[in-house]
Amino acid sequence: MTQTFQFCPRCTKPLAIGSVDEGPPRLRCPDTGCGFVHWDNPVPVVAAIVEHEGEVILARNRMWPPKMFALITGFLEKDDPDPASGVLREVDEELGLKGRVTEFIGHYPFQRMNQIIIAYHVVAAGEIVLGEELVEYRKVAPDQLRPWPAATGLALRDWMIRRGLTPLPFENEPIKQIQNLRIIDDRLATAGQPSAEQFRAVRSGGYQSVINLLPADSISAVTGEQAAVEEQGLRYHHLPVVWEAPTAEDFARFCALMQAESDRRIFVHCAVNKRASAFVFLYRVLRLGVAYEVAARDLLAVWQPDAVWSRFIEERLAAAA
Repeated sequence: MTQTFQFCPRCTKPLAIGSVDEGPPRLRCPDTGCGFVHWDNPVPVVAAIVEHEGEVILARNRMWPPKMFALITGFLEKDDPDPASGVLREVDEELGLKGRVTEFIGHYPFQRMNQIIIAYHVVAAGEIVLGEELVEYRKVAPDQLRPWPAATGLALRDWMIRRGLTPLPFENEPIKQIQNLRIIDDRLATAGQPSAEQFRAVRSGGYQSVINLLPADSISAVTGEQAAVEEQGLRYHHLPVVWEAPTAEDFARFCALMQAESDRRIFVHCAVNKRASAFVFLYRVLRLGVAYEVAARDLLAVWQPDAVWSRFIEERLAAAA
């Protein structure tokens, strides 16, 4: 399991989540005599809409699933004279192309990765030679681009609009009406209880499997949910978790189910996205190796776990240590 900042770099005590000066929760040292706070400020990342021979290059990182393509991006390095120089360096390193910046597009928050994206339009020339981080690329005519609802996708949409093009609506727009929706990444989302009609939006958002953690006798449950889900051509899995008493067995079954469905896009829900966000947080940290503070941002964006669920989370983390 890979994590960062599990322990205080000053006194080595285990860090814990807590409020700082009435601000949002942050990782901090529990020793008041130490006082260390991991502020976790956003990391600057440069992004390029690379235009090559009249088309835009989209590339796939070797760590990404098949069919997932995006803009050329990379961390702004301390030796870069400025972000524009940094984005040209990335285009050279990743595509083997020499380019020139023609336009600053804008800056876009990417909260899930705690990054700020600084986006440029780059016109490049030469023969494409992929760097070691990329495995394939596509060239797409500008009027055929399909922006996605995330930071670099927003930059791409803005660039298209400035050129008089009309981007198609984001496929995920209707799904945003579902209570407490949290899009974790391109393959996973959590939310509160959708209505029967909103499972159409779940399908339109590209999800293929639904995992319901809400007991059927809950006042928030939708009667006939399985039929509503399967009517949309989605797989349905019901794993009821008692609100007052989540168990290790519940989490083990959830992990097994997530693993079995790992080749599909998964939508996990409960009543208001408390059970779902907690289980997905633990799964990401303990099974996927996502850094604690990265996964915690998605959890804490929904709620601050109460005593029962804080204890459950702590016990699962301790059991895996």
